[in-house]
Amino acid sequence: MTRHIELIWKKLDHLRRMQVYLTYSLQQSSVLMPIVCWDDLTQENHETLAAFRVRFSDFQEHLGKTMRAVAIEEEQRTEPFTAVLLYMEKLEIIESAQTWKELRELRNAINHEYEENPERLARFFQELVYATPRLFDWHQRLSAFCHRNYGGQGN
Repeated sequence: MTRHIELIWKKLDHLRRMQVYLTYSLQQSSVLMPIVCWDDLTQENHETLAAFRVRFSDFQEHLGKTMRAVAIEEEQRTEPFTAVLLYMEKLEIIESAQTWKELRELRNAINHEYEENPERLARFFQELVYATPRLFDWHQRLSAFCHRNYGGQGN
């Protein structure tokens, strides 16, 4: 096994661990949905939502880096990142590059608009809750691709 494939397995294992924490945050955040009145949320609720936001962002970021590593291993273009997304779409790991970009835009919006517009923020959190299983599905598909193509190592 090459060092680069070992790196991919490490990234996938890290994603697996991250998924455990994101799953927990998703469960904790889901019970708060829909957010009707921010004033009704406790400090603990705000901490829960903040952790969910960060974990979602980190998971998507790390998933993107792992997809890039696979594209490198497969000798595909990696710049711009859209080339990686189009390759992942071709492999049927993601449904579409556009869907990935929409989730990325949502992630960026919630990070930049945090606590500025309560109604919009509530909608963003609801969308993150709905989007999280999609990230998990993409992670599973990427893992399956690696198992098929790089042997049974890793998670």
